Amino acid sequence: MVKTKATLSSFLAFACCFLFVFTQPKFAQAAYKNLITFESVKSTKNVMRFAIIGDLTGGERPGVFSEAAHRLHQLQPDFVLSVGDLISGGTNDIEQLNREWQSFIRRLSVIDRPFYPTVGNHDISNLVQRQWYQREIGPRYYHIRQNDVLFLILDSEDYSEQRFSELERLRQKAFVIYEQSPQKFKDTAYAQAPEQKYGAISEAQRDYFIEAINANLDAKWVFLLMHKPAWQSDNAHHFNEIERSLAKLNYTVIAGHVHAYSHSERKGRDYIVMGTTGGAIIEGAAGTAMDHILWVTIDESGVPELLNITLQGMKPKTTMP
Repeated sequence: MVKTKATLSSFLAFACCFLFVFTQPKFAQAAYKNLITFESVKSTKNVMRFAIIGDLTGGERPGVFSEAAHRLHQLQPDFVLSVGDLISGGTNDIEQLNREWQSFIRRLSVIDRPFYPTVGNHDISNLVQRQWYQREIGPRYYHIRQNDVLFLILDSEDYSEQRFSELERLRQKAFVIYEQSPQKFKDTAYAQAPEQKYGAISEAQRDYFIEAINANLDAKWVFLLMHKPAWQSDNAHHFNEIERSLAKLNYTVIAGHVHAYSHSERKGRDYIVMGTTGGAIIEGAAGTAMDHILWVTIDESGVPELLNITLQGMKPKTTMP
C-alpha cells in the first residue's frame, strides 16, 4: 500500500510538472525565462539596490538601450524595473510581435538580472497585442513584495474592449494623417483623446491594488510604477482611490510616456516622470530630455535614496578624458 501511495505521489508530481511546463508562455520557456519575472527575488541582503529604465521605444534610437544594458550589467543591481514601451508595437502581426520581443529580450539578457516589466501603449497598442502579452509574457498588472518594500505595477492601458477598438480605429486614421503631415497629427481625434496622455485604470484593477495594499500595510515603502502619469488627469477616479488607500504609507510614484524627466510633490510624496532609455527625444515635451536610469538604494531604515544616472555619465574604463 505504501508503495502504491509513493507511486501515485510520484505520478502526481510528474503530472504537475508536466502541466507547468506546457502551460507556461513560450517566452517563459526560453533560455531567458529567469529574466522577465513577476515574482519576488529572494534576498537576505540588508541593502536593496535596483534600477528603473525609461521608455525604449516611441521612435527608438538605435544603440541607446544596448549601451544602457551593458552599463547596468556592470552596476549589478538586484533587479531592474521599467515604466513600459519596450517594443514598437502598433501591429496585429503575431510574427512581428515575436520578432520585436525577441529583439528586446536579446538586449535585455546582457543585464543578466531579474526584470519586472510594466506595460506601455506600445507594448499593448490593441486587443491583439493585449491578448498576446497576457499569453506570452504575463499579467498586465501585478504586485510583488521585496523584503519590506511593496511594488505595485499598474497597467495604464486598461480600457474596455469596446474603447480599445475605438482607439485603434482613431489611431489608424491619425497615422495616415501623420504620414501626410506630422504637424497635423496633434489635431487628430486620437492625439486629442485623454487616454493618449493619461491612459485608464479599470475598476477591477483598482480593486486588485486596494486589496494588495490592505494586505501589506506593514510595508516600510511602496513604489507605484505605471506607463502614463494617471495622476495628472482630472478624471483619474480609480487611480485616486488607489492613491487614497496609500494615505498612511510611505510611497513613491513613477511613470514614463512623456519622454522627458520631471519631478513633483503631491500629497507630500515624490511623483516622477522618467526620461528615456532609448526612446525619441520629443521637442517641447514637459521636463528635461535625457537618456538615464533611476538608481534606487534602500537600507534597513526602509527609506529610499534615488539617483538619476545619465547614460552620458556612464562610460566604460577604456574611455579617455
